Amino acid sequence: MSNQSEASMSILMLDDDPEDAYLVKTAIKRIPLPLSFEYFQTSEAFSQYLQQAVLENVRGEVIVLLLDLNMPCKDGLDWLEELRSDSRYESLVIVVFSTSNMEEERARSLALGANDHLGKPDSVQELAHRLTDLYHHWIGQCR
Repeated sequence: MSNQSEASMSILMLDDDPEDAYLVKTAIKRIPLPLSFEYFQTSEAFSQYLQQAVLENVRGEVIVLLLDLNMPCKDGLDWLEELRSDSRYESLVIVVFSTSNMEEERARSLALGANDHLGKPDSVQELAHRLTDLYHHWIGQCR
């Protein structure tokens, strides 16, 4: 059980592969921490969400975007540039979540303002471990 005084973390995910979203959702269910999850399969759906959402660090909540790089229409690097050029999203933690572990891709993502770059893990257990680490790192930063 999580302690009610623990800060919460909302995980948003923009990825065109629903199987990846299912893995994240499954991993989150295994973690006894205050995490919420919202998935967007298309850039259009995420754009609509951003028009309506207020992404602010309120009540100690950390908002993390798991961002896939390889998507149709508007790729993750385009999203990264757009979000980092808008001051409304400066507190948004952006983690590039990619099947590629190429060092060039990682360096470019970080140079464009990603907070981290994670390769997609092979198992739900490994993903749960990484999400737990992500929670503790960013909640610790905000306290």
